[in-house]
Amino acid sequence: MIKNLSKTLVSVGIAASIASFTTSSASATYNYFDIKADMGTYAPVSLGENISLNACGSTFHRADGNPESYSLCALSNLTSFTLTWKAFVGGNWAVLGSFSGANAANGLQYTQATGLGSVFTAAGTYYVALWASMASTNGSGVEVYVPLPGGGYGITGNDFDWSSDGTTNQSTSWTSIQINAAPVPEPAGILLLLPAFALIARREKRRKQIA
Repeated sequence: MIKNLSKTLVSVGIAASIASFTTSSASATYNYFDIKADMGTYAPVSLGENISLNACGSTFHRADGNPESYSLCALSNLTSFTLTWKAFVGGNWAVLGSFSGANAANGLQYTQATGLGSVFTAAGTYYVALWASMASTNGSGVEVYVPLPGGGYGITGNDFDWSSDGTTNQSTSWTSIQINAAPVPEPAGILLLLPAFALIARREKRRKQIA
């Protein structure tokens, strides 16, 4: 009697678990999301200084008009995204840095040098752009599911058309950045350097005498 009762209770428990799992799975919904690039605005810098570019204003948001939206910097997994920084220099767009896959997160905050050895070798106003995209499917043709903060997933879908307003899988944002000439040292600052110049001259003279 007790044995039969135990079997009945186990059967009821398993049935309840299956029913609960089926119900929760059926109620789970995965919505389609789009991407919108936003690189923000930047204060002028002097030639020789770095520009700290930031893509955290870019969003991964619902494609159906629902206000649900997340900063790219709030996502824990960006392996299906590509972030490319470009600058319009000499009549052409030059790639400053491109990040994708396991390296995509490194493109969220990117430091660009100015001055000799960089694409910004002279003072002036430059246009800088952020190109952001996300894969619609993985290598096997399966739609990509991106983990969302707080749980759940957003589907990237297969929206291939280019758009600059963030309504597709690709989006771009650009702004102008002013690079000023390097400041000329004040006369007082030059006077402070005179002792150092004198020391260098003395050492050079001594070196020649020894030679």
